[in-house]
Amino acid sequence: MSASFVELSRRERIRHFVRNGGLREMISFLVVGGTGAVIYTALNVFFTRSGIRPSLSIAITLVLLIPPVYTLQHRLTFRSGRNHLSAFPRYVGAQLFGNLVAIALAEAVPGPIKANPVIAFILISFIVAAINYGILKFWAFSHSPPAEN
Repeated sequence: MSASFVELSRRERIRHFVRNGGLREMISFLVVGGTGAVIYTALNVFFTRSGIRPSLSIAITLVLLIPPVYTLQHRLTFRSGRNHLSAFPRYVGAQLFGNLVAIALAEAVPGPIKANPVIAFILISFIVAAINYGILKFWAFSHSPPAEN
């Protein structure tokens, strides 16, 4: 007799999560995404200190980082079977959505960002990462349900 996932004890849910690759996926997401976030922050700080508007800095950084981070998230983190013609536009959409929040924030409060770009872009990176994890896991890289015959 199998209990539903909701009925499992907390310890059993953790075991289920680890056995089904959830822990590996989350650690991989944090490593790949964390590395991307460090580079994202460094590039944005560099561009902003070079006199580029924070919102334009975010756009430039995204163009530079999306291809390599997409490849690592698709293959390593989520081990997605979704083909690139489907997954890449979804990934870009997820990044654009998460980063539209960042751009709106940069436009709303550019003064504090320019005054302390390191802290500002670290916070922005965390906000974007939290938004993007859910979108990537449950939409961009999710496997299509099998077709019914």
